[in-house]
Amino acid sequence: MAVRRSIATMTSAEKTAFANAMRQLKTTSVNGRNYNWYIDQHITFFARTSDNISHAHQSPSFFPWHREYLRLLEFDLQTVSGNPNLFLPYWDWTGSVSPFTADFCGAITNGSVSSGNFSPNWGWSVYRSSIATSFLQRRLGQNASRPTATTVNNVQSYSVYDQSPWNSTVSNSYRNRNEIELHNRVHNYVGGHMGTREAPNDPVFWLHHCNIDRLWWLWQQSRGIDTYQPRTGFTGGVIDNTETMRPFAAGRTPSAVRDITALGYSYT
Repeated sequence: MAVRRSIATMTSAEKTAFANAMRQLKTTSVNGRNYNWYIDQHITFFARTSDNISHAHQSPSFFPWHREYLRLLEFDLQTVSGNPNLFLPYWDWTGSVSPFTADFCGAITNGSVSSGNFSPNWGWSVYRSSIATSFLQRRLGQNASRPTATTVNNVQSYSVYDQSPWNSTVSNSYRNRNEIELHNRVHNYVGGHMGTREAPNDPVFWLHHCNIDRLWWLWQQSRGIDTYQPRTGFTGGVIDNTETMRPFAAGRTPSAVRDITALGYSYT
């Protein structure tokens, strides 16, 4: 079982193993996927699809869609590296430890990752980028600040998972408050590629979403792991608890991913 830990507790060897596995997956297909497959899926399912269903964002399936997405990547990284203990780390944005270092997710020079990890000379190329550059782009703090511990605690205090109209206008919804006040804010804080629908170009995407998943799991511990709404039979343009989430395999429903223990990972 993978034990996901904070970036603050990672050793140099663990950081190197994570970065190398990401680079391997960029150029190698395993389990029918390579790294660019993940970017493709995020672009495709970022907004409503042709069937008029919201999968990844601004809908109840925001949490379970990304949980399955992260689970697949972690499995593929373990496969390509041959290391079954390799884990996705999480970035607690309320802390002082940064992932933006030369030995981890790449240092930033004038808004670009132009040398070291995740730079072109290291073998990392941006894909389907709406930003005309060969370098990974970041604009830390130019568009937003990081969430504070107080903001996180306020969001975690919401007791209703989600409710009608199941979108970005819901006021009393844990899913929507988390998506807007924590998730969106960090994407905007990092900026650059993280501020676009092709955000997985930036490896910090996974560290950010791993923390989102961790917070949802903590919320589930106090509110219940089977609190997903809407329930079976809902047909209003969002995924109910027993519908398959595209593009994942048949049966990968919100209910199927509600318990991380059954998915084979845990958080410290």
